[in-house]
Amino acid sequence: MLDKQLALKLKALVGNQIIWEAFLEHLDNLKTLELQALVVATSESEMFRLQGKVSSLVRLEQLPEQVKEAINRKEET
Repeated sequence: MLDKQLALKLKALVGNQIIWEAFLEHLDNLKTLELQALVVATSESEMFRLQGKVSSLVRLEQLPEQVKEAINRKEET
């Protein structure tokens, strides 16, 4: 779960459409490379490592939703 204070700092990144779209393009390129490596992986451990990388990239793509949720979350007492 994303901390509210950190989410406020990240809002500048996800809120700037030009920068965010460039970052998404970069993430997509990285994901494509990792998926290509996954296709030719020769060991189970290499496959798991590459799956983890792809999973991390997908989570980064979801950052705007995570930031929005953290900012809008009511503080627990």
